[in-house]
This record gives sequence, structure tokens and C-alpha cells, in this order.
Amino acid sequence: MTSKQKGSALKALIVVVMSLAFILMLAEVGIRLVERAGIYPELFQLLGNANPPLDEKTGPGMYYQHPYTAYAMKPGYTRGDRERINSLGFRGEEISLDKPNDVYRIVATGGSTTFAVYLAWDQSYPYLLQKELRRRFGTNKIEVVNAGLTGSTTAESLHRMQSQIVPLDPDMVVIYHGFNDLLPRMFEDYSDDYYHFRRSDPNNPPGLTRFYLYRLFLRVFSPGAFHENNNLMNQVWKLKNFPSTDTERTRNFLESSKEAFKLNMRMMAALLKGLGIDVVLASFAIKSDIYHWTEHLPAYLWEIGIQQNNEAISEVADEFDLPVVPFADTPFVQASINRFKVKLFADSIHMVPAGNQLKAEIFADTIAPIVAAKLGVATPEPSIYYEQMRVPQTEQPAEAAEVMAGL
Repeated sequence: MTSKQKGSALKALIVVVMSLAFILMLAEVGIRLVERAGIYPELFQLLGNANPPLDEKTGPGMYYQHPYTAYAMKPGYTRGDRERINSLGFRGEEISLDKPNDVYRIVATGGSTTFAVYLAWDQSYPYLLQKELRRRFGTNKIEVVNAGLTGSTTAESLHRMQSQIVPLDPDMVVIYHGFNDLLPRMFEDYSDDYYHFRRSDPNNPPGLTRFYLYRLFLRVFSPGAFHENNNLMNQVWKLKNFPSTDTERTRNFLESSKEAFKLNMRMMAALLKGLGIDVVLASFAIKSDIYHWTEHLPAYLWEIGIQQNNEAISEVADEFDLPVVPFADTPFVQASINRFKVKLFADSIHMVPAGNQLKAEIFADTIAPIVAAKLGVATPEPSIYYEQMRVPQTEQPAEAAEVMAGL
């Protein structure tokens, strides 16, 4: 190809790209004009608002700026049949702030693995745990509130404990944290209160979520990935403090420790126990040989950090004499062979619906005896995994390796 031909081809490519960009811009403007005109309001209920007011507790958009917990979910937010935030700001069905006298109320707190990001509201482990406990006890007088907040650390959970969870008058609080507190350890100018990491004054969603065409594309081609959590990290991270290389991130991580995580866990346990509320902790599960949902944390630090935090969970449990769901020790492979025969993880820490069902049953094995004692009834039969939890992973049958590849 001659230089002249190359020049002509380049000009043609530029024209095509500019034309495509112009068409997309016109389409985006057209969609926004349709929204302003109030046409097809159902469409924009599904798509969400491109510029939700994050400094207001009501209106479009799932999140709002909160002065103490950085961000929270807008009460009453819904999106089709996949998303439901109740009037108290928790994911799931409506509950009353004043707990009925005959109800045993459990609040499950944590990050996206509790919230169940990517899944519909009724596929989270807290919702499935409620169904499982009601089935075992033969009553609908047990509530499990999903207080998971995507992206939240133990610092947010500690503040939410006082302002949002204790007012629910729970009989029990289940705490499932382990990953999100690893992220602040990569940032520059580390501080135990995570000031160096968290920001709480975003006013516009960043990135592609500003565009209706992008939201429409996700809605049509990947409904499971379409959710208000897209790019949340860009709204609440102090990205100016985030190193650009894995070497710098690793250095910062290794120079910090699990102590902030442990202190926040200790403070939550002390607060709840002091109020006479039962506390259940759970070790955090990771599947290291599958896609890590974020590349921000170097892969070789995932297991190191989660192991450190699981050690902290064990130490806090020993200090306060708390029960621990041994979720990190769950024989996922054997469970899949025996029952599901499908993958359980969506990525290294988040689960598919079948995984959350397994999670609910394993959590119920630890929680049910405590509930039974409080209700003065017999402890129901545990799940089929109860005894397996005492079998080391290395003793699982050889065919487990075949299933591992599909998990």
C-alpha cells in the first residue's frame, strides 16, 4: 500500500469514527430529550437516572451521600423486579422499625457479598437464610434483614451499627466482612480511620454510567451486570491517593496490617454484646483459582489479606466468646458434587444463587441452635453439610478435582 493509499485509508477511518461518535451523541441527546418530555417513564425507571442527586436522600439513583457512613441506599428505591430497597434503606422486603413482640430479628451486615451484587434482591444469602430458618423452625416469625452495603468496609459497618442497625432492635447481628478492608491498605498515606481512602462528597456518577446508551446496552445485553453499583468505587474512593503500579500498591499493603479491621470488628462486637444482642461472626471465603472481580488489588495479595482478616475474626471471636460460621472452611467442591452440580462462585468472592443457597444453609447450621435456645424450642436438624464441615478439604474425594474446574 502506497503512502497516498495509507493516507486515504486513515482519513476514511477518521470519518467513520467521527460519524459514529456523532450518531451516538445524537442518540444520547435524543434519549435525554425523551426523558425531559416525560415520555416512556417506565423505560427510565429501568435505566435509572444518568445524574442522580447524591446529596439528597430521595429521588432517582440508588445511593445518597451520608455524613457518617460515606454513602447509603435511598429508602424506597426500586428498579424493575431485580432491585428493592425498603423504606428503612435496607435491601429486601418491608419491615417495621418497631420489631413485633413475637418476631426474632436477625440483621446480616457486610459488603457486596452480603448485599449480593449482580443478583436480584431475593437471591441474597440473608433472604435465603430467612427462608431456610423459617423452614427449619416451621414459622414465619423469623426475620433476616439484609444490611449489606456494596463496597463498605468495617468502618462503615461500625458507624451504621449505631445509626441504622441497633435501632432495629435486633436479637442477633451476623457480621460477614473480610475483603473490602484490604483495599485501603493499598492507598498512599495510610490511616487507620481510612480517611486516606474514603471520600463522601460525590455529586455525579463517573464514567460510562453517565450515558443512557451505556445503561441501555447493559440492560439489553447483560441484565445481570446492570445495576447501580457500577463504578461505585470511583464515587467513594480517593483515587488521587491510589498508586498507579502494583509494586507501589504491594509496598503500601505490606507496610500496613489487619489491626484497623480487627479494631472495628472488636468495637462492633463490644457494642452489640453490651446491648445484649447476640453476635455471630463468619470467616470469609475465597476461591483463588477463579476470576478476581477487581484487578486493583494484586492477585497475590488476595489470599494473604483474607487469611490475615480471618485470623483477626478468630481472635475477636475468642476474645468475646462468639460463635463463628466456618465459611472459609466450607467444602465447596464436595457440596457441589453432592447436590448442586453447578458452579457456586461468580468470581473469587461473590456467589451465584446456588452458592448463596449453600451459604444460607451453612450459616443456618451455626445460627439455628442459638435461635432455638432463645425461643425455648428444640434445635432443628442441620443441613447435610454439617458433618462435612469437619472434614479437611484434602480428604475430599478425587472426583472433586473434576468439579473444581467448573466452579
